[in-house]
Amino acid sequence: MSSDPFDAIDADPAKDFAGRIGATLADAFPSWVPPRKPKPGSPNVVVILLDDLGYSDFGCFGSEIETPNIDSLAYQGLRFTGYTTVPMCTPARAAMLTGKNPHTVGCGWLTHNNPGFPGYRGGEMTLDAPTMAELLRAQGYSTMAVGKWHNTYDRNAHAAGDRSSWPLQRGFDRFYGFLSAETSYFPPERMMEGNQLAQVDTYPEGYFATDDYTSRLIGWLKEHEACSPDKPFFGWLAFQAPHTPLHAKPTDLARYAGRYQSGWDAMRATRYGRQKAMGIIEPHAELPPRNPGVPAWDTLTPEQQALFARYMEIYAALVDNVDQNIGRLVTFLRQSGQLDNTLILITSDNGANSIGGPTGVANLNDRRQGLPEDPQLVQQMLQEGMLGGDQSYLAYPTGWTQVSNTPYRLYKRTPMAGGIRVPLIAHWPKGVGTEGGKRNQWVHVTDILPTVLELVGMDYPKVFNGFRTRGLNGTSFAAILGNATQAPGRTTQHYELEGNRGYIADGWKIVSLQPPGTAIQLNNWMLFDLANDPTEIHDRAAEQPERLRAMIDAFEADAHANYVYPLDNRDSGRAITLPPHELHILSQPRSFYRGGQSIPSIVVSPLLADRCFGLSVQFDWQPGQQGVLYALGDCFTGMLAFVEDAALHFVWQRWMRPVELAPIALQPGSQTFTLNYDALGARQGQGRFTLNDQLVLDKVSLSPTPVRLPSGGLDVGINRRQPISQRIAGRQGFPYTGTVHLVRLDPGQQAPGSPMVQDEAAVQASMRAAAKTAN
Repeated sequence: MSSDPFDAIDADPAKDFAGRIGATLADAFPSWVPPRKPKPGSPNVVVILLDDLGYSDFGCFGSEIETPNIDSLAYQGLRFTGYTTVPMCTPARAAMLTGKNPHTVGCGWLTHNNPGFPGYRGGEMTLDAPTMAELLRAQGYSTMAVGKWHNTYDRNAHAAGDRSSWPLQRGFDRFYGFLSAETSYFPPERMMEGNQLAQVDTYPEGYFATDDYTSRLIGWLKEHEACSPDKPFFGWLAFQAPHTPLHAKPTDLARYAGRYQSGWDAMRATRYGRQKAMGIIEPHAELPPRNPGVPAWDTLTPEQQALFARYMEIYAALVDNVDQNIGRLVTFLRQSGQLDNTLILITSDNGANSIGGPTGVANLNDRRQGLPEDPQLVQQMLQEGMLGGDQSYLAYPTGWTQVSNTPYRLYKRTPMAGGIRVPLIAHWPKGVGTEGGKRNQWVHVTDILPTVLELVGMDYPKVFNGFRTRGLNGTSFAAILGNATQAPGRTTQHYELEGNRGYIADGWKIVSLQPPGTAIQLNNWMLFDLANDPTEIHDRAAEQPERLRAMIDAFEADAHANYVYPLDNRDSGRAITLPPHELHILSQPRSFYRGGQSIPSIVVSPLLADRCFGLSVQFDWQPGQQGVLYALGDCFTGMLAFVEDAALHFVWQRWMRPVELAPIALQPGSQTFTLNYDALGARQGQGRFTLNDQLVLDKVSLSPTPVRLPSGGLDVGINRRQPISQRIAGRQGFPYTGTVHLVRLDPGQQAPGSPMVQDEAAVQASMRAAAKTAN
């Protein structure tokens, strides 16, 4: 008996041949195996996935944000008011694409960390869980994806990375977008064309990413309709919006000027009232008090109110822009005669995001690096109209996050309703008519795939691509589409994210919350009666200990069956660690050459993160030659060396606080320009600069030390996309007109006492030792 756990796939071309092979065609009879085709009338499927959008952010779910195109699809289709997802991007995408609970396919957290446990495999979906794209393609569909992917381990998202988890390897015929968690909307980084980095040096005036994604998908659909009009398609339109950074086109932003001056308390009450009138929340749903840490609007200063109102204007303008693009897509489907038999599903991966904290932030990258915000600088940017543009990296305050999640409590990252209750809209004229309606049955994100499979007439396979599958966790809700009184297909579901746990069963819910970085409390459960308290205000745990115990036991059974444990509530520092087999990359010197595309920050950042390093460039110079020698990072954190006016210029870019060296005169010939950087500890650093082994400057203060390059990576001989420094803005990347031979980066020692401990095994060992000491 073979030791192979899977049956071999027989691809012999003579297998099942029903004809006859003769010496010549005159003595032979052909036989063709027809390709697999979907059943006649199968719908096109378009999933439109927004990112970090709250339950109330569409007009048809109570918002004042202008979303007429989404609203039209809702009012002519169905609004699902009882839909739940999981509370973060990577796990939510895995659950929707595979129909399985995220931990059970290795996606219990994001793509930034691989701690070495079955439920947490760097966000990559296991190969025994076929995706919606893989299954529909096997059914005869064309499959296309644009936008955000975020189901590839970060250390595989580069030119030499393992591509097995990339979109084209997981069932999509075509992909245009980015693999990571977030990127700018104005000059997005690392845009991919299929399996290759898009060849983009600069973006045109007026470029905006959501417009680009939609245009690309519409273009593909035009080609598809022309080439094979009888073949259905699956479109995965994964907008990043409204995920940070909050950016907005000036024309969109202008429409929302002054709209949020009344503040978040008034706006939340207004949305709540509108929701009750619409009937899209439970009739007895109470409006909870403000979430912890959210101040009353009328306690803020006038300056704070003006700034925070602007943050929400930017958020609203970004959602508005998504709606416009959905309108463009729907217009094409209607004009091409495909709208009636296209199932369009619109939802969000999780609830709105609280990462901005009580005050919001104009540059989230600085906060992530432990740097304080300068209120005067932010006010200056507000007055100059820079907020929401490409020089900002916004996250709005939690007061507005709470408005987005109206009427539910808390936010993304938690299994409270604010983290998992989001809108779901289904539009399919041929399948559900155009009279509109609401469905209040409980539907979960894992139910999307089995529903689509039922609608296209496909059974879930027991074996796929040679892998034995483990069945679905989701349950089809296809019957609910046509029947408002159909009983829901599920009564239970577990949730877990960053140690926060939840479980729903028969109208009751338990929740255990774990603040990041604190000692995990395994027994701090709350109990909510969802039938009478849908906004989860009143904890009944003390009143019903037997029910609580039974639900905890049920959660534990689910958790162990789905690889939920071990719980991990570390802060974002876990994103920098590497498993032991990857640690060698931290000490490898690297050489970079002109002619290739940008080297991503995930490769470069660890080589200089709060550590000593040497950075040198070898180039030739003759009078008249000028341009960028290297560009490392972006306008928020970066280094730029360029030649202009017979001199070498160096910029240490820290957002609006650059350090610029005085011009260094050049003599014709070969040049080697070197920065030796010393990380001194306590985030302090200094640089020693030499040109052709001659000291130029010594002990130049270059603080604080960088701990990560947000984007940009490293370019040789050009500054692609967004200029690191305004000194070269508007010059189309300012490519060097001479020869750049080599850029060299030599990593050195970590700074004394650095928090950048990058050994995942060592971090876990210290945690175990601390726990043993505490006990």
